Amino acid sequence: MELQGIQPDGYCNVDKYLTLLSTKWTAHIVWLIAQNEEMRFGQLRKQLALVSSKVLTERLKALSQEGFVWRRQEDTLPVTVYYGLTKKGRELSEVVDIIVRKSDHWSSDT
Repeated sequence: MELQGIQPDGYCNVDKYLTLLSTKWTAHIVWLIAQNEEMRFGQLRKQLALVSSKVLTERLKALSQEGFVWRRQEDTLPVTVYYGLTKKGRELSEVVDIIVRKSDHWSSDT
């Protein structure tokens, strides 16, 4: 999922980032990586059992393209790939944490 090209030039950045964050699995991926500092692709895949490898790869690629996630590859057999949050990604994880806390609060109100 590439965000460039979705909106015309000069379009509101708020919509751009809300679209990214609201895309299924994206916030969960950010939250998981934030809890672990860095994670291998396989670890993420196990934690997100309902997401396909294709979708996980697309979300990680979009987060990486936007500067929220870094990617490190080790040339092992099979290849080992690690993901972690950049400074910008850690800031995004703070927003996700607020949403998590609020959702817990709202759920306890019922």
